[in-house]
Amino acid sequence: MELRHILERTAADPDDRSVLATLVDVKGSGYRLAGARMLIDGNGRSIGMVSGGCLEADILERAKEVRHSGEPTVVSYDTTKDDSNSVFGLGMGCRGVVRVLLESTRNNDALNFIRTCFDRREKGAITTLISKTGDVGLPLSSRIFSQPSKDGFGLYRKSFAELNGLSTSVSRDAAAALHESRSRSVMYRDANGSLEFFHEVITPPTALFIFGAGHDAVPLARWAANLGWKISVIDHRPAYAAAERFAEADDIIVSRPEAIPDTVFTDVNSVAVVMNHNFDADLGILRRLLGSTCRYIGVLGPKDRTMKLLDELRAEGQDADRENLYAPVGLDIGATTPEGIALAIVAEIQAVLSGRKGGSLKDRQAPIYDR
Repeated sequence: MELRHILERTAADPDDRSVLATLVDVKGSGYRLAGARMLIDGNGRSIGMVSGGCLEADILERAKEVRHSGEPTVVSYDTTKDDSNSVFGLGMGCRGVVRVLLESTRNNDALNFIRTCFDRREKGAITTLISKTGDVGLPLSSRIFSQPSKDGFGLYRKSFAELNGLSTSVSRDAAAALHESRSRSVMYRDANGSLEFFHEVITPPTALFIFGAGHDAVPLARWAANLGWKISVIDHRPAYAAAERFAEADDIIVSRPEAIPDTVFTDVNSVAVVMNHNFDADLGILRRLLGSTCRYIGVLGPKDRTMKLLDELRAEGQDADRENLYAPVGLDIGATTPEGIALAIVAEIQAVLSGRKGGSLKDRQAPIYDR
């Protein structure tokens, strides 16, 4: 959600005096993962967080220096030490070393690239120079932008000439990060010194398609909006699929199932919830969803009802046995109200997209974050 707000804010005034803080490296424990961002405007107001609140006050102060000099800088915070003279080592809870890149938003190509990835609904990788030693001519925050191509991987922008013999290695690692959807920092060395790049994977926000605009769809759209998802509400009833009912929705489509545009079913970063409360409407939607690229398909209603829907589709010759089909939809949290059911649905989708089971963290043996 915060990144979408940052993009909207910087697009509205691209020449303002804002400073962008990006978490580029985390070693040990940390509240946020690398790639978290925070925007500080000229009046000291901020959007987003790069920690649990312990570093933001210092970042606000350092942003003033960057705003004045116009030069990017990388700040390191070490919360592993119990230093009574440092607010960052005393009782913070998280024990780790984090580095934060501070830079101006003016003419910032990274923001433009992220905006392009979001608009095109395509993944991309930003390779950013975050440290260097020796006689290296590249300034901090120099970047290469990469996106998949029909051949598997292609550079959005040509490699820097100053990389010399490192170009192949840097491009290969950016491609690997993109392929694995896992950001990482990598150190490279040549005869002139060393360069460390942060290969950050940019993934468009999850697209949630809500099929059915009944009263219980309203809190679902609201919960999903809080996570920054791209929300589309689809219903054949104009009185239900209305902007005044779904202020959080990015798109509202009034259409019967068979007339819904094919593009709705081709987004590889999409999830869907079927909640028309009408058997024939749900059947028509499932008929198209089962052949789609949706990563998650949730169906509201009793399990027996969904089995009848799937039996009809099997009778038509469709393959209705899909691992990405969740019915009844939602985690088992004892929800009984529209708001609670919406919470259970959003939580289950988040768990599925993250490859988690949705259990209690106290029962998890592995670290909270996958790094």
